Amino acid sequence: MNFHQKTILHGSAAALEVRGYAPAAVLLRGKSGTGKSDLALRLIAAGGMLVSDDQVVVERHQDKIMVSAPPAIHGLIEVRGVGLLKYPAAPPTQLRLVVDLVPREEVPRLPERESADILGIAIPLLKLHAFDASAPLKIFKAIELVHTPELLVG
Repeated sequence: MNFHQKTILHGSAAALEVRGYAPAAVLLRGKSGTGKSDLALRLIAAGGMLVSDDQVVVERHQDKIMVSAPPAIHGLIEVRGVGLLKYPAAPPTQLRLVVDLVPREEVPRLPERESADILGIAIPLLKLHAFDASAPLKIFKAIELVHTPELLVG
């Protein structure tokens, strides 16, 4: 079996830190206009770090998925209404959460545990509405749960 695979996915990614753990990346997926870059910008403003915007390099190394930016867009993020901005970019970071951006009415109130298959590795998956004010906090909490699942009731 090949334990090193690489591809590029459409989406945005940010690296988030939860105290006591290595930085963990979140991959934001969704159709054009669903708020991937906007939510990435808000995650950065809340203490995260840009990994990549619009396209994300995804590499499998043994049992881990690492994400980074393609060289042509490293350190760039498109801010709708403002323009293309330069930001410090995180080094390759382990992917620990995938967030599919959906309309508000498609966000489950009490979601079942789901995962996304990324190069043969199951990564926890959430469905969120990018433009909800609480979306960045929900993502930080979800990353915390990846590290400490015993905090989740049920």
